[in-house]
Amino acid sequence: MSFPHRELALLLLLTAGPPDRLTAQVIWTGHLGATLTTAMVTDQVTATTIQLKPGLAPTLGVEASLPLKTRTPVNATFELMATTATLQRHEGGAVVDLASMRTFAATAGISGHVARMVTLRAGAGFISYLTSEKASIFQDGAPTRPAATVALEYRRPLNGVYTISGLVRYDVHGFTTKQLANSGYTGSQFVHRVMVGVGVSR
Repeated sequence: MSFPHRELALLLLLTAGPPDRLTAQVIWTGHLGATLTTAMVTDQVTATTIQLKPGLAPTLGVEASLPLKTRTPVNATFELMATTATLQRHEGGAVVDLASMRTFAATAGISGHVARMVTLRAGAGFISYLTSEKASIFQDGAPTRPAATVALEYRRPLNGVYTISGLVRYDVHGFTTKQLANSGYTGSQFVHRVMVGVGVSR
């Protein structure tokens, strides 16, 4: 899986070891789950609605949290999340696979407790679409788009070292590509994604 240069640079920056005096404070969390995505493109041909959207996508994420010195305890968070799926065409009940598709999202945000073991995280960043082939709406390249995200996570200590968690994560971004613009589709369509997963923190 190849990343654009700026995404690779950010990945290296976020995964590089923090200074020694901060190492003990950083909480690392790995997430594994599945992401459901709404239609990326919707078109109407006579009485038939045509939609392009990915199927249910396996999802892998990593998050780093660092406590901030504030009156109300909150954490600064940095998250990387990757999905892999198949772009599908939905038309009149028929589904046709078009191409393999991956996404890579990087966000920064703030998290804090809203209940005893429940945390709320809100953040913003970008999402990049990656494909192994130039096909369908990605014939002229895959886009990188700004995104906003919010997540609720239930964390339960497992022992003195690890914490297990379950989370629901939502993000939204506008979607368009050069191929769509060249084909006469102006503007962009909002894409909503919901990820459900489990995590382990240390």
